[in-house]
Amino acid sequence: MKVMRTAMLMLTSTLAATTAGAAPPPPPPPPPAEVVLVNLTGETIEQLYISPCGARWWGPNQLAGAPLWSSRRFNISNIEPGCYDLMVIIPPWNECIISGAALRRGMVWKITRSTVVQSVFGDCNMTAGVASSGRRPWVWSDR
Repeated sequence: MKVMRTAMLMLTSTLAATTAGAAPPPPPPPPPAEVVLVNLTGETIEQLYISPCGARWWGPNQLAGAPLWSSRRFNISNIEPGCYDLMVIIPPWNECIISGAALRRGMVWKITRSTVVQSVFGDCNMTAGVASSGRRPWVWSDR
């Protein structure tokens, strides 16, 4: 009994010594982002593109093969959280763009009849946030 107790005390002290110096576990990663596109236009939307902020391409059509009828919503999930530009094409060919959207869990973009009218006149583009166009170290000149 005394030997067992001594062994348990040694094991406990060894475990305490090894875990005391261990670094804390890293924080869990942020949950994946999700975009919900709500169509309230009276038109069918067939094209939605998402690209990282500042990218030179839009990537694939997120609605390919799944047209979004009016009064319906469509979820795009498993997006890495961050800064993105979003573009929807409103029939027949009008573009509506959100620049610099900070995608997190549960972003909703409602496309309404007003959005359609704005897109016809070329006034549909919105800025969700300020998108970075680059970064440089600060340089001081005393001249």
